[in-house]
Amino acid sequence: MSATTRPRPRPAPQTGAAVWLATELNAADWMVPVGTEEAAELEAALTAAQAAAPVPPLARLAPILVDVVARLDTGRGFCLLRGLPFDRHGAAAAEATLLGLCTHLGKRLSAEGSPVARLIGPLPEAGAASGPPRFHSEACDAIALLCLANTPDAAPHVLISAGAVHNEIMRRDRAALAELYEPAPLIEDGVVVERAVFTMTEGAFAARYTRHAVEAAATTPQPGAAPLSAGLRPAFDLLDAVCAETSLMLKLEPRPGDLLLFNPHLVWKRRTLAEAGPDDPEAPQEFRRLRITMEHSRRTGAAGA
Repeated sequence: MSATTRPRPRPAPQTGAAVWLATELNAADWMVPVGTEEAAELEAALTAAQAAAPVPPLARLAPILVDVVARLDTGRGFCLLRGLPFDRHGAAAAEATLLGLCTHLGKRLSAEGSPVARLIGPLPEAGAASGPPRFHSEACDAIALLCLANTPDAAPHVLISAGAVHNEIMRRDRAALAELYEPAPLIEDGVVVERAVFTMTEGAFAARYTRHAVEAAATTPQPGAAPLSAGLRPAFDLLDAVCAETSLMLKLEPRPGDLLLFNPHLVWKRRTLAEAGPDDPEAPQEFRRLRITMEHSRRTGAAGA
């Protein structure tokens, strides 16, 4: 179906556990309890990895990770595991053990180089504070963000429910919401594709923040590409204003050893860290990121037209 004959979307309010306000949540809604026996099991795995031995099976952690998958797919869309000794055996052992742990969640996203990326902070003040917000928008079903070092004065990590943003835009301006359901050209991995911010596929809601990629594509339009809708930039402005509402922004302060997992199609996390090379010097904030694909994927729905 061509863009000229594509039926206009008819958005409906989003419901369910993934539609939340920060003011409605407490730690019990997103913290996953980890007992001493599970922590000891991971300690043994880290010790093995540090010695370059195979990581043993994580039998005690497996049921917890099954619960994590449910939380990411049909729950709040994110969770945090605290009490694991990830930060006690060095970065290489933590990365190897993270890979073993995430086999219980799905498959790591294939990419060039190491599947585990090093992220560091803090970002320069000017880059962190100016312009529209930047969120993780990777084409994966879950992002695992492991904290190895963090400073007490570090900026909090901000998470926002995409469904709550959707509903607030619907409340304020239905025409703007309809614009955000329309695919627009954007640049992804150097290629121009079309994607909407909000999509519904077979009843599954997915959302990806695309403003920077859309505006980058608009500065170098492709031959024959349709111009951006006049209403898209005002719709982006409204979306950014909604994302700045304090009632929507859940602020977390990761501790060394914490493992934060979130579904980027349901929960938008502001970028507070930058990718770094393995040979770069240690930074006050040291994190590792692993991108995961899961059996029940929302990526197809979020892939656009």
